[in-house]
Amino acid sequence: MNLGTMIEAATWDCPEGKVSEVKPDLSRLAELARGLGAHEHQCLIYETREEQFAAALPFLRSGLARREKCLYIADENSAADVLGALRKGGIDVDGYIRSRALIVAGKQETYLKHGRFEPDRWMDFLSQATDEAGHGKFSGMRTLLGEMTWALGEDTAPEILIEYEARLSDFVRDHEVRILCQYNRDRFSPELALAVIRTHPVVVYGGMICQNPYYVPPDEFLKPNQASREVERLLNNILTGQRSLAQLRALAARLLTVEETERKRLALELHDEIGQLLTGLRLLLNPDDDSPADALKNRLEEARTIVDDLLARVRRLSFDLRPADLDQFGLLPALLSLFERYTAQTGVLVNFKHQGVETRFESEVETGAYRIVQEALTNAARHAGVASVTVRVWTDADSLNLQVEDRGRGFDPEVALKAPRSSGLIGMRERITLLGGHMSIESSAGAGTTITAELPLDYPKAGAAS
Repeated sequence: MNLGTMIEAATWDCPEGKVSEVKPDLSRLAELARGLGAHEHQCLIYETREEQFAAALPFLRSGLARREKCLYIADENSAADVLGALRKGGIDVDGYIRSRALIVAGKQETYLKHGRFEPDRWMDFLSQATDEAGHGKFSGMRTLLGEMTWALGEDTAPEILIEYEARLSDFVRDHEVRILCQYNRDRFSPELALAVIRTHPVVVYGGMICQNPYYVPPDEFLKPNQASREVERLLNNILTGQRSLAQLRALAARLLTVEETERKRLALELHDEIGQLLTGLRLLLNPDDDSPADALKNRLEEARTIVDDLLARVRRLSFDLRPADLDQFGLLPALLSLFERYTAQTGVLVNFKHQGVETRFESEVETGAYRIVQEALTNAARHAGVASVTVRVWTDADSLNLQVEDRGRGFDPEVALKAPRSSGLIGMRERITLLGGHMSIESSAGAGTTITAELPLDYPKAGAAS
């Protein structure tokens, strides 16, 4: 699931105008809403009926398609519109209602069935309904808690509503259920809206589905002295933000240094090697007019040899800058070409094992994976002192995994990463961090080295340096 950036809570009551005055892009919201998994407690914060339906309708449609029992608690103004929109989308609403796969109810039949809202009684009802759905003809329960404005017109204390929302996160964690709570931003006070954000791990807002960095787990949220702990969290967030900013600045400075170092290497190679060859070629192609035929023939043979050498060096430079196989054919063919060249140049054999990498991935992921393997192999050839290296590449549900293992000299990873000449390891770590992945290094003197990297497959399409 691609997740956006959480909107700052302060935008709920902005004196200079609401952020949402810029119309949100809802084009991908349906796709994201369909992908919301089980055990998730989300709130939809909307301002228009278009935003509400853009998330709610796909949420219901996907639940019905998965043979999940769907409970939609609607207010008196939205039930007919929702059912009409489902019918217009080709959903057999009446058939689902007859089979009890879809239940559309109002507040009087649900929240206020006993005259007032009682969280304990309602939690018991949800637990029973979820268990019955899981053991019956349905694959599970998907609950869409509809328009939450029912609480504004009733004798329901805001703190009771928020306590209930906090407890729902624990409930969802322990049951096969998905819950989407809909809140009209214009109908709730900023204080209550802030509490809504604090009690939902996932927030749907402005055309985005966002992992919520301001979410507070129930066991912490429901403790007394919430204000003091909130201050502590905010101060820690400030410190974390400053550390992250410092890390980003250091990374930017290092990227510039690496870029300049690479430019210097290429400039020296062009000047010292290719430049000298071109100078020699120029001399060979300007013979004296009185040169005999045999001498001219020899000069042409030498020139041909130099041209062949130049072509080989230019191809090597081009391959080092960006292997053509990576763009044309993908990661697997590019790695096979890399291993062939690596063994020819170093004499180190590569034992390659792979699974699930025959397909194409995002360009940034393919580039990152290729460079990580390339750098790990280079380090092995320089420092490990081995005759062979094992490379493993495989995929799982949401990540591309890489592992380069040798049984060579080994080293202390902590010491190596702090050394001024550890640009290779540091570059690998930074590249993996930029892709949102993780890296581990297992090594010790005499015990060999294993470098493992995990790269998320859902990296967003964006410019990333290679």
